[in-house]
Amino acid sequence: MVTKEEVENIIRGIVDEDFVKSIEVDEKGNVTVTLAKDTPNIDDVLIKLNTELGKIEGVGTITINREREKKTEENVELNKDVILEKLKEVIDPEIGVDIVNLGLIYELDIRPDNTVYVKMTMTTPGCPLTMWILRAVEDKILEIPGVKDAEIELTFDPPWSPEMISEEYKKRLGLF
Repeated sequence: MVTKEEVENIIRGIVDEDFVKSIEVDEKGNVTVTLAKDTPNIDDVLIKLNTELGKIEGVGTITINREREKKTEENVELNKDVILEKLKEVIDPEIGVDIVNLGLIYELDIRPDNTVYVKMTMTTPGCPLTMWILRAVEDKILEIPGVKDAEIELTFDPPWSPEMISEEYKKRLGLF
């Protein structure tokens, strides 16, 4: 089973320890790392951490969080349409289509405390932009007034297929 020391050694080789706020490894091998909000080259760091931690035998789910400033806005009405519109700003750079019309969003829930939960997928399990897209989704959700926090779950069940693209974009992409 993976140990916290193994995880710490990998992380030390990628990011300065001053930017690592916490590291947790549970009994199932799930790893949770929290980085400072001002971590330099954050996109590169996220990709390298995900790649290198994934190579350790026994690692389960890898969650990489970033510290963020707490913002609270009371009495703001959140709804799924507002969130989905904001998520349309996240474009898959390899395909050139936003993640909503691409069919990557499987589930969206607004919890009573205004935490937004998103269950989503990637076009392929080996997508090299996974961490970048997940970060962009989190950032866009957190830009919405009234959102307390964002929880993003990545799944590959069911696997994505071109049939999941919206009808409008199937026409635009010539898939009809």
